[in-house]
Amino acid sequence: MIKAIKRTLKSASNVHRPDGRPNVFLYSTPRSGSTWLMELIWSQPGFKTCNQPLYLESPVVRKHLGISDWNELYSIDATAKLQSYFGRLCDGRLGFTNPNPFRAPYRPVTHRIVFKEIHGCGDRINWLRDTFNARVVYLIRHPIAVSISSERWPTLPAFLASDYRRHFSDEQLVDAERILTGGTELERGVLSWCLQNSVPLGAATDDWAIVSYEQLVLEPHHVIQELTAKLALPNPERMQDRLGVPSVNVQFKSTLETRRLLTGGDSDKRPYLVEKWRKKVSKREEVRAMRILEIFGLDVYKDGDVLPAKRVWLPRKNFFANSAASAVQS
Repeated sequence: MIKAIKRTLKSASNVHRPDGRPNVFLYSTPRSGSTWLMELIWSQPGFKTCNQPLYLESPVVRKHLGISDWNELYSIDATAKLQSYFGRLCDGRLGFTNPNPFRAPYRPVTHRIVFKEIHGCGDRINWLRDTFNARVVYLIRHPIAVSISSERWPTLPAFLASDYRRHFSDEQLVDAERILTGGTELERGVLSWCLQNSVPLGAATDDWAIVSYEQLVLEPHHVIQELTAKLALPNPERMQDRLGVPSVNVQFKSTLETRRLLTGGDSDKRPYLVEKWRKKVSKREEVRAMRILEIFGLDVYKDGDVLPAKRVWLPRKNFFANSAASAVQS
């Protein structure tokens, strides 16, 4: 009953009036900093958020979308339902995903939406962009860091059982099934990361803003510059001002030390946030896990590096003169 009342209040808390400016689809994987990035974009004038509109473990999402499980969501036949659902969200006819009206920067009237999706339709991003007048930002984070931070991978079985499997070769599918049934928890997490990221990264176009969690932590100003240019954002200063404001996930899911480093001003200690996962895996575990990326032709992260490949590291004037800087590889 309480949840129903909250949904009703959220639905009535906003009037959305699209004005022709593009929406934003933020795509990522769980535990990659996507909520933080979504809330930075939310700081921009006229925006509201739409957080995980395809999260099928929510009965309200299943009701309005008309899709009940991950296999159906990833089916080729899901297009009509997705088009109707996102059309209603974009027009303001569905409000159950509205942000909390008691949390800044709430606005009663909005004109643009930043959608954050971390589970579904990674193989339809360009279709969503073209169909719903949107810009795309794609956020990546090191697969081992993501895997050891995640409690589970709800879409992993569907990647291999649904129409989504058409994106992979027979050899890749054989390897994936082997890891799914016989791999370690870390290897299954990295497998899920690879299956989810390899398809959209292969379809990325020049208009996408591809950014990394690592650079968002270490060089947030360069990420803000990229977002401002690629997403047609009018006020980058507001994003700068919110860098020290913790996201909901940071407040409830991160350690006290992580919250302190993300919200504090001590930039020299921030490399710890992108390197700390190494304390939780052995070198042998790291090597085995990173070999999975090779199966899927992914080179955005490599064994031995904590930072992504140079081609996805946004241009910069300077970088910290520390160990993390030397890890940027071509």
